[in-house]
Amino acid sequence: MSKYKIVYRDANPSWQELCPVRVLAVQVSRDTETGACFLQTKIVNVSTKPISRIEFTVGLEGEGGETENVDFSLLDADLPAGEVLRPKAVRIKLSVITGSRAVVTRADGETSFGDPIDIDSPAPLALNGVEESERDVLLSEMEADTFKCSGVHSEHDGWWQCGCGAVNLKRGTCWNCGAVREKLADLEDAAFLDESRRDRVYRSSVAKLEKGKKKDVEAAKESLEKLAEQGYGDSGEKVSEADARIASLAKKRKGIALAAVAGIVLLMALIAISPLPSMLAMWSDMRACQEKIRDTPIGQTIDFGTYSAELPAYRGTSVAGKPIRWLVLDKQDGRALLVTEQCVDYLPFDEMGDAEDFESSTLHGYLNGSFMDFAFSDVERGLIDGDVTIPDSFLLYDFEPSDDFLYATSVKDGNEVKDWWTSTVEEYSGSSLYSDFYYEGQPIANYVSTWGEIKSGDDGSEEDDPAGVRPAIWVKLN
Repeated sequence: MSKYKIVYRDANPSWQELCPVRVLAVQVSRDTETGACFLQTKIVNVSTKPISRIEFTVGLEGEGGETENVDFSLLDADLPAGEVLRPKAVRIKLSVITGSRAVVTRADGETSFGDPIDIDSPAPLALNGVEESERDVLLSEMEADTFKCSGVHSEHDGWWQCGCGAVNLKRGTCWNCGAVREKLADLEDAAFLDESRRDRVYRSSVAKLEKGKKKDVEAAKESLEKLAEQGYGDSGEKVSEADARIASLAKKRKGIALAAVAGIVLLMALIAISPLPSMLAMWSDMRACQEKIRDTPIGQTIDFGTYSAELPAYRGTSVAGKPIRWLVLDKQDGRALLVTEQCVDYLPFDEMGDAEDFESSTLHGYLNGSFMDFAFSDVERGLIDGDVTIPDSFLLYDFEPSDDFLYATSVKDGNEVKDWWTSTVEEYSGSSLYSDFYYEGQPIANYVSTWGEIKSGDDGSEEDDPAGVRPAIWVKLN
């Protein structure tokens, strides 16, 4: 795919306790043509204040016991609180790396920090499916990422670790997933979540009693009856109100029904010989799906479509039959832009390697052929506005997506990080750096590297190389 291969990666280095800067990853990439190796790092400000000056050292160990230290001095880092920074890669001498150790030596005026400690993954939640669903609702209300925040948070002296695994220093909100610290203990308590769910059901049912139609009131009554059995508040009294409301609505409907018998008989005759029932059911399902997408905030995820076993890519895999998860990237003009959270496949941009644009590529043909046919239901296809595409480089620049969005994993290959295609195609300009590989004017496709960098222009890739695929669709909301 690219001229670099990752030869070493530590995705969870130790953290110096109470240090406002954490090194999130250490990676070494090798130029496959020259053999030169480059050290890449990623750091984050886990505190509440911006940091102007950052200095840190990465110690590398080779397979023969040799060592190499690389100093990073970011005098004008100007790293905002909760933001991630990728310093410029540094060429190193070692070529085979067996270990690394990152040490922060300065963060503005601070030069002394705690001992390095390992940051373990959060413990799993001890909740059932109903309780986890209520937790997701409450996380969404605080605009937190429900997919990331999936574990138990932990409190420590001067810092805390969120359920998503991120370290936070004196922060009220997690820099990584947006979860509110003071609410996390409740969101891990089964009793609290059960009470929250019952209160939500109660309030929703009472609202339906006051304004709902007969079907809604009947559903509300059923919910209130269950709450009454559990002795919840005045649910028993509300059941009686529901009975009275249903009787009142039935009385009104009786007069209307008698006056319309002839019309109903005629309508039923027409329905019997028409496709109207299935059309009405599809319309209802479409409206429900649209409402779900409308209610999902930008930046949050939603399930839409399925990893169909009819597609060879998923047949016999662990994801076959599971829903495809998408990020809501934008909403405008009555439409929502969805992009898959992970790479759904690993394919060439164009098998012949000479597509002048995405629309003429074999990837476009696949996404709008077999993938469109089998990944989506009739209802879902009816909501898709236009073709299935992939994000273009200019959209990524405009939206300034988070590092987590750019750093994409594969849904099929054990969550392995992948390069992934964008839809932007440019012509090779003749740069001497790649003159041995490309011809001038050759179509070169932009892509996002495993390090989250958008590779454009002459840094793009030959189209017949395989890379990750992240479909994008516009969905009609009205």
